[in-house]
Amino acid sequence: MAMTPALWEKLKTEAQAVIERTIAELPAEVLVEARKVPVLFEPWCQEDPDIMGTYGHFEPGEVSPANGPIILYLGTIDDYCEEEGEDFSAEVRLTYLHELGHHLGWDEGDLEARGLG
Repeated sequence: MAMTPALWEKLKTEAQAVIERTIAELPAEVLVEARKVPVLFEPWCQEDPDIMGTYGHFEPGEVSPANGPIILYLGTIDDYCEEEGEDFSAEVRLTYLHELGHHLGWDEGDLEARGLG
């Protein structure tokens, strides 16, 4: 789908609300870390247009001292949801938690075990 300015604003507004609700629901020990990591929004990843989110500075097994950022690619998430019949808010939440898991040092196996794969 073409990214119009109106659609971009709608996606950003909805994603920001989802992130705020998700952070508020986190357990205390994760909440402290989540508040340190900035979340940025872009329409698509230039290097790989299929990626829905990225986290900078992943270090397996340890909390990253770099604090991200987490980047969510809202155009990609929206396109995926439209194609697969998924809910945009639910996918933003899942993608955010997946990338936050990388901040916490969780690799793909750890994420999968927690239902965030």
